[in-house]
Amino acid sequence: MMFSKIKKKFLSLDIFKKIMIMLLLISILPIILIQFISYKISASTIEKQTKELIMANLQQSSNSVEEFFHAYDKIIMDMYTDSSYIDNLKYINVWDSKNYYTAKHEIEKKLENYVYVYPEILGIAIVGLNGDAAFYDTITLSGVYSFCFDVNNLRTNEMFKTSLSVKHAIYSNTIHKSDSYYGEKNYFYIAHQLTDFNNYKDGPVGSIILCIDESALRNIYSTGTEFNSNLTFLINQDGDIVSFPLASYIGLNLYEESGTNKMDEATKNFFYTHEFMDSKRLEVHTSSIKDDTFILVNVQNLTYALKNVEYISMIIVLIGILVGMICVLLSMSFAANTGKAVKKIIHAMGKVDQGDLDVRISMDGRDEFARIASHFNDMLHKIKKSNELEREALVREKNAEIKSLEAQINPHFLYNTLDAINWVAVEHEEFHISKMLINLAAILRYSIQKGNEIVIIHEELEYLKRYIYLQQQRFCYSFQCMIHLDDTVKSCKIHKLLIQPLIENTIVHGFPGNTGQDEIHISIQKKDVNYIQIQVQDNGKGMTRELAEIFNNYDYRKDKVETSIGVRNVITRIKLYYGENSYFHVDTSELGTTVTILIPYEI
Repeated sequence: MMFSKIKKKFLSLDIFKKIMIMLLLISILPIILIQFISYKISASTIEKQTKELIMANLQQSSNSVEEFFHAYDKIIMDMYTDSSYIDNLKYINVWDSKNYYTAKHEIEKKLENYVYVYPEILGIAIVGLNGDAAFYDTITLSGVYSFCFDVNNLRTNEMFKTSLSVKHAIYSNTIHKSDSYYGEKNYFYIAHQLTDFNNYKDGPVGSIILCIDESALRNIYSTGTEFNSNLTFLINQDGDIVSFPLASYIGLNLYEESGTNKMDEATKNFFYTHEFMDSKRLEVHTSSIKDDTFILVNVQNLTYALKNVEYISMIIVLIGILVGMICVLLSMSFAANTGKAVKKIIHAMGKVDQGDLDVRISMDGRDEFARIASHFNDMLHKIKKSNELEREALVREKNAEIKSLEAQINPHFLYNTLDAINWVAVEHEEFHISKMLINLAAILRYSIQKGNEIVIIHEELEYLKRYIYLQQQRFCYSFQCMIHLDDTVKSCKIHKLLIQPLIENTIVHGFPGNTGQDEIHISIQKKDVNYIQIQVQDNGKGMTRELAEIFNNYDYRKDKVETSIGVRNVITRIKLYYGENSYFHVDTSELGTTVTILIPYEI
């Protein structure tokens, strides 16, 4: 059934498409199939060999790191079995003033010999039970001043205190230290308690602390590291990065950075987050060091390992495409003129479909395609002319509708205000009548200017302040009004008279409220990047939820223009001015009403 449908579809195609499909099937498709099989086999083989090589290198690096730490275990054991350290440390522990400094000097001389044999040791310290230390620092070349050890606070050092309570070596996280004189170093500590074998039941007499240069450890495992193909680093059992080829990442926690405690997933997430290797095909291998005290992690970029195979495959594909294109071009030459004409017409139709009515088809000759092109061009000219006339009519209709809407601002405001001014003049005989008249005149001038004029927000607020002043005079200051303006929108553009009807609606219908002090808060601020948020909030008696829902779902297109006053007027004008790129919403309760408007941010 499926084959029958395909056959029927194929037979319904024109001859040009049939030839193209046949050429693709007998030339390009076999080449692509062969190349795909070859690529899969080659990629599988190279991937397997690469993994085996990586595992062998990882095991070798693991053995080298193990030997690296074993060397320091041997140093500790040598010092552990050297009774001279125990003997001299006894004088230090009891603060024997006669032998104290002599004992420290003897220990420091022996420590100095060690650091010259092992240049990766930045310092060695023998610390007594009370925190007194005899040390030698290779960075300061001194037993008095130390870069590695905070000799004044060793007594409270957690690693030192821990070493006295356990019988095995303990290791610190890698520490970064910068000194204006001695420079920067990354190092970590190895600590082990020191016990008198002859009196082992008395417990430890002190602790040995080695300060090891992290770069020496890095050189052990990172030889031959290629950042694009594979990368090896060392972490401890808690996931802290002890050593890393890039020093800036030392000290980070692998699990915390990646948000998981699964080694394989955590490593991949870490590499993706920090954009190492720029690949989604990563292979993670691990090797345990010193019974899981440390873990050597290797990350392999399989994409990089297979890139040569991809290059070869790409060349084969390009050759196949070239051969196929030659076949296609030879076939297309038989129908070049017809194909060219059809493509021109289809291209022009596509442009028209995208809204471009200025496209024209240029075609020579007097055949059927030329006649189609001529009729097509004439049709587009007529459509464009018709659209221009229709657009002009719509603009006129919209402007007329806007003027009609803005003419509906409540005229009762003028009468009531004049009446209020008259009563103030009769009862008080004060000069602030002049101020009221000035504000009223300014409001009238502002209102009768170009109906849908765009002004800046600062100008609109000056108008509102005058309007609010007159309303407060009218209602004997029975309400307060606060304006909160974000300076970033002070100079932005807004259509006139969008806020005033909302304030009037609050004063007339929302007050008096239930709090005893009526308040209006006007807030104008930037919202996100592209919008300005205008909020008019009052503590009046609110409105019914049914009325709020009417406002929130109001469709001005279903209402007559002359009936849309007050809040409906605002909604209608917002939709006419800004279209779908605007927002209007009313929230109301017995505690008051909040009207929120979003309009585009325009400067």
